[in-house]
Amino acid sequence: MAVLDTIAPEAKERADRVGEADLVVALPSCQSRELLDSVVSSLRPVLPDLLPNGKAVFLYPDTAVASTGGNGDLPAADESLQLFPYAMLPVERYNEQSLDQGLRSLLQVGRTLGAKICVMMGSETSPDSLRNLAEPVLNDGFDLGVPLYARHKFDSLINSGIVYPLTRALYGARLHYSMAADLAISPRLAEKYLQAPHGQPDSGWITTKAVCAGLQVCQVNRGFAPAPSVSESADVSASLAQVLSALFLDAERYAGCWQKVRGSQALRTFGRPARGETENASADVHVMIETFQRGCKDLLDIWATALSPATMLNLKKLARLPADQFRLADGVWVHVLYDFILAHRQRVMSREHLLRAMTPIYLAWVASYALEVQTFSPLAVEDRLETLCAAFEDLKPYLLSRWRWPDRFNP
Repeated sequence: MAVLDTIAPEAKERADRVGEADLVVALPSCQSRELLDSVVSSLRPVLPDLLPNGKAVFLYPDTAVASTGGNGDLPAADESLQLFPYAMLPVERYNEQSLDQGLRSLLQVGRTLGAKICVMMGSETSPDSLRNLAEPVLNDGFDLGVPLYARHKFDSLINSGIVYPLTRALYGARLHYSMAADLAISPRLAEKYLQAPHGQPDSGWITTKAVCAGLQVCQVNRGFAPAPSVSESADVSASLAQVLSALFLDAERYAGCWQKVRGSQALRTFGRPARGETENASADVHVMIETFQRGCKDLLDIWATALSPATMLNLKKLARLPADQFRLADGVWVHVLYDFILAHRQRVMSREHLLRAMTPIYLAWVASYALEVQTFSPLAVEDRLETLCAAFEDLKPYLLSRWRWPDRFNP
């Protein structure tokens, strides 16, 4: 067993003064005193119902004090609520490193204080988010609570087209937002997470660790997902490469787990789904299709290194289709993802170059999806994404065969 992380000496002294706590909440986004004051004021009324006669600690970035030169008063603390400054950075969606750093800070302090539950509020700081995420872990024996966000048809497409269907097929849990930055964590899961030294190969997404360890994971219905701190549209290639890298590294870390999994199971979900209005939105797919067509000219050598001949042939055919007929079949898209996982594992080239080269194919999927669902109702969109997930599960034997016998299996 790896040596468990410990908090810094000055933080240990501060923790000794606090004593014990039932709940520790990390607020990494509170980088100013004004924001900290506002968030603490909004969350404080939740605590009596959540923790009758209990004690909470809010962990906030020490830069919130430094940013104002140490002038002014912090939000008032009392016996039921203590404030704890700590070295923390904002948590970025899809960024494993930033979430790992934030979680380690939170869980180290939580373990030192003997907390019954730790809550990371990486993107949401609303009272409902704290209450709804914490209650299943506090009261129902779950080890991990994860938000299940409502979505518009063109929201979170990296998650809808890649993250959710891929992680569902690999690990067998229908966990819709496995890369969420808002989490409620039990002491049992905290210990398992801290056993892996920071930055070592056994790190990874805490959601994957929980599922593969057989711990109890639940989802909590929330409103629409908060906007990422770094816009996905700002640099699609960089965002996509970041996501794929995290997913593919987890596939290597947990290969012993996912190779045993067949099918998928629903998770217990709390709360009522948020209702979204029927959308009449449309998407301009022409630029995406043109980017894919250029990729078919400029990136063929890289794609051929990763993709099977059959998949290459299908992509070339797709590039010749007019926009009104442009459809990327689910089976082709799944094979692309699975082939890129295998190429990443085998290090057929620079991993960064490999992952960025997938951007035009991802945009082809987005264009195809947008053209298909632009007139769909919200329910029809969910049915369409369920069909995509089923394709990932049905074709998993292809990934499994090539993973085990990369030289012998010829698609």
